[in-house]
Amino acid sequence: MLHFQEETFTRVRDDVQALTQAHWDEVEAALHGDQAYRLDKERYAALERLGMLAVITARHEDGGLAGYAAFTVLPCPHRAGITLAALDGLYLAPEARRGLAALSLLRRAEQCLAERGVGLIQYSSPASRPCDALYRRLGARHTESVWHKTLAAF
Repeated sequence: MLHFQEETFTRVRDDVQALTQAHWDEVEAALHGDQAYRLDKERYAALERLGMLAVITARHEDGGLAGYAAFTVLPCPHRAGITLAALDGLYLAPEARRGLAALSLLRRAEQCLAERGVGLIQYSSPASRPCDALYRRLGARHTESVWHKTLAAF
């Protein structure tokens, strides 16, 4: 059984390293190239200090970290008065991907974000690992596609 709750990055920063590495290896390396991954703990801590980070965790009964949904939170630049939460990372360890775990994690995230005053959530997923059915089940609608291009430094 998993338990879902909002936690500070400060609380999870040491627990999350193994999961973020697994996330990178399983999903992101194929998109961004096979490279050594390093979680930028200082940047996440800075976002948290600014009130711009929300981390919702999935934990096993023994307290071990099984997954996370991390969001950046900021005023929506296109809709005055609306706070936007953009999904920064979603990952569940393979052994935690049973039943409705991902749905339950994101439903808890939505509750936590609503309590913070968030009015709009932007979900995303890699093209190679679409989460369309999950997001539709949450009541989200497809509104845009995202493209990335790496620029060379000048």
